[in-house]
Amino acid sequence: MNSFPLRPKTMAITLRFPLPALQLLSAFILGSCVISVPRAAFSQAQAPAAPGNDYVILKPPTGTTQSQQLFNVLIVGVNGTKVVIRNTQGEISYALGNITEVRKSPPAEFTQGQRLIESGEMDKALPLIKSVADRFKGLPTTWASEANAMLGNIYISLGQLAEAEAAFSELEKTYPTSASSASRIGKARLAVERGKFDEARSVAEPLVADALTKKTVTRAESQLFGQAYFVLGKIAESEGKNPEAMEHYCRTVAIFYQERAVVKEAQKRIDELRQKRITTP
Repeated sequence: MNSFPLRPKTMAITLRFPLPALQLLSAFILGSCVISVPRAAFSQAQAPAAPGNDYVILKPPTGTTQSQQLFNVLIVGVNGTKVVIRNTQGEISYALGNITEVRKSPPAEFTQGQRLIESGEMDKALPLIKSVADRFKGLPTTWASEANAMLGNIYISLGQLAEAEAAFSELEKTYPTSASSASRIGKARLAVERGKFDEARSVAEPLVADALTKKTVTRAESQLFGQAYFVLGKIAESEGKNPEAMEHYCRTVAIFYQERAVVKEAQKRIDELRQKRITTP
């Protein structure tokens, strides 16, 4: 008697799925029929991110009157007579002479350098301010010009007079109009350090002739006046006129305090004169 394997009884089971679930099950079973949709189809194309928040206005191209405006770019630095600007396509250079306006916040090194100057750490401030002065030399912004002036003042504070003279000469060459007074007062400070008091006085006294009568003073004027009074204070000390020197130093510290490197030096002189019980006239 032949035997055969018994076929198991089959049981009919009815499964009920809501329509979406049934579609998913069908897609699972009929894998070859599943349509793959690229992920990019579900997202909108993203534009390249802006490299920065700087703003530049260029002179109109030859034969036109419309200025070119560059928004949301990054000014990388100045390379000789060229300003290197990064946009979404890469970097491009423009001649400094073709730039009429720049809006750019001071770099972090500038702010850090200022803080170090205020705390009297000139040796630590030097590389930071020098990096800003070197990288953005000639850029038509107030802080770029200030960095070059600050560099000379830091060198004087550190007793590096030859380096200070080179820095002020470079400032005069790079910013012949806007920084001419800053370079002159810087050289007056150098003259004081070298004992050339008459030369220093000839620069400082005319600068502050009407300083105390002004109702409003710009930041640039405050920097100049503060340095000029500091120079006059050093001259007065050399002549033994200590109360007059104290008065000049106090004006630098309390009234015209925008040039922080000089303010720090003036405060040192005030502290030393106080120890000698010197007061203002």
